[in-house]
Amino acid sequence: MIDAVLVRNANRMMTVAALLEHGIELSFADGAKGLIPYTDLPEIGERAALSTLALPNPYELVLKTAQGTQIEIPWDFARHYCDKFYRPTVEAIAMRGRRTLGERIRRLRSSAGLTQEALARAADIGRVTLVRLEKGEQTPRFKTLDAIAKALGIRVSELLVESEFLHQ
Repeated sequence: MIDAVLVRNANRMMTVAALLEHGIELSFADGAKGLIPYTDLPEIGERAALSTLALPNPYELVLKTAQGTQIEIPWDFARHYCDKFYRPTVEAIAMRGRRTLGERIRRLRSSAGLTQEALARAADIGRVTLVRLEKGEQTPRFKTLDAIAKALGIRVSELLVESEFLHQ
C-alpha cells in the first residue's frame, strides 16, 4: 500500500512565493520551505526595492524592482534556501563530475604518450591548470576543454563522454 506519491521533480517546483519583511518566503511541491533574504539578492537589498513578485512557471521566480528591472531566480538557486541538504548534494555531484573528467583527461593524455607539460603547451594552457583539471580541483571553461580536445586530436564530446556511450 502506498501512503503518498510525489509529482516527479517536485523538488524543483516552486509552488508559493511571498514577499515578507526580511526576504522572500518560498515553498516547493515536495513540502520544502525557506526564506531567501533580500541581502542575498544584491540587485534588491531590501523589501522596499521590489514592486512585484510572480511565479510564471514552477521553475522560476520573477521579481520586478521599483525601477522596472526584472530579476529571474531559477529553482536551483532558491532550493538551497529551502533544503539544507541541497547545496552539499549538488556540490558532491559536481566534485564527482570534475574528478571523472580529470581522470578521463589524464587517461587520454597518457594514451597519447604526452606529459602534462606537453599537453598543456599544445593546448596553450598553463601546466598548473592542467594539473588542477586532472585532479578534479577546477571546473574548466569550454574554451579550455576545446583546446585540450584539439591537442589530443579528439572532439570535445569524446572528452566529456566515455566513448562507449558515444557509439550506442
